[in-house]
Amino acid sequence: MAIKHPVLLALLTLSIICAGTSSGSALLTDIAQQTDNQKSASIIFFLPNERPQTGVGWEITTTSTKAEIALAQHLINIGAKEYVAWWCPHCHEQKLLFGKEAYQIINDNIKVECDKRGLNAHPDWCKAAKVPGFPTWVINGHQYSGVQNLKELAKASGYKGDMNFKYIQSI
Repeated sequence: MAIKHPVLLALLTLSIICAGTSSGSALLTDIAQQTDNQKSASIIFFLPNERPQTGVGWEITTTSTKAEIALAQHLINIGAKEYVAWWCPHCHEQKLLFGKEAYQIINDNIKVECDKRGLNAHPDWCKAAKVPGFPTWVINGHQYSGVQNLKELAKASGYKGDMNFKYIQSI
């Protein structure tokens, strides 16, 4: 019997890589190479093993490619907002999907910290936006709650650039 479901097929060919830091650990799972010799995205799980740094969260241990950086810049250009809380593991998983370099662009421009104990906090903005949970993206007037794969953010925002994103969210 041939397995045709892409997720089941991927699960059969996974290799697991653990990339730990002193401030948390990211579990990354690489999927086997595609037939076009282009490596497919790695799956991101975030399993914190330590408390986040107060007001800041955990260290971002993934890196960005041109695709993640271009999407981050696009989200800024269209006026998107990301509502987060520094202590939220799901928010950190979203950061890991973008990678350190791309998320720095988001952090500096469109991230809204909702916890009053966080750096540059704006809890009043979060209340006004009626944020249901973290993370929540507001793109073109629509809310997207929970961790979003970058292809989902690209689609929601009308991004047409490079979509060879390095990571995808776990199922």
